[in-house]
Amino acid sequence: MIDIHTHIIYDVDDGSKSLEQSIKYLKQAKKIGVNKVVCTPHMSHDKKEKALKIVDHFKILREEAQKLGVELYLGNEIMYSDNTVKLLKTRKIISLNNSKYVLVEFKRNENRNFDNIVSSLCDLADNGYYPILAHPEFYINYRNIDNYRILKENGVLLQLDSTSLILNKTSLKTYKFAKKLIKERLIDFVATDSHCTKKRDYLSLKKAYKKVSKIDKKYADIIFNDNQLDIIGEI
Repeated sequence: MIDIHTHIIYDVDDGSKSLEQSIKYLKQAKKIGVNKVVCTPHMSHDKKEKALKIVDHFKILREEAQKLGVELYLGNEIMYSDNTVKLLKTRKIISLNNSKYVLVEFKRNENRNFDNIVSSLCDLADNGYYPILAHPEFYINYRNIDNYRILKENGVLLQLDSTSLILNKTSLKTYKFAKKLIKERLIDFVATDSHCTKKRDYLSLKKAYKKVSKIDKKYADIIFNDNQLDIIGEI
């Protein structure tokens, strides 16, 4: 399994608080068979000091990860704004592993017109990027399966959080919608969205993989590993 959405770089966002905490969860990742991890700290605007700190801490953590046999890659989880394309082109915010894949989120509780969501993500595609919408199951005002069919028809990729497939780690409504997205084969990636906490850890990824495998082993391999290979440059 390859994880493309994590907050494992320490002391840069609401994820890991220390180098020791990051190493602890990298060991957990390695134990369940994850040896490639994309680090995606939150970014939304041009924050030069934060960007420099992310790079510095990433380099330190990457050295520690290599000792464990885990390869790290750098990216951002981007809170979408009207400036997102411009910030990507000027590298004030970054894609996943310098690829054309861009991990994007929206505010979970907002209720904008869904057509605006579609046009925003299509704007990324029109500028040569492959937009990946992070955790679609969490957008409570857009929990309509037809919405996500529309996004897929417009070339948007969908990334589900592994904890959303574990009932005791999420709400019942989120769990049911996550299962529906899987059943409809609308998900392209499953990732931990790890914040180095017990609630969002690597054990959930292993459990989620087993659940999806029982439904369709081939599909499980695709969304937990195969689709991720292009992002890390192994296709």
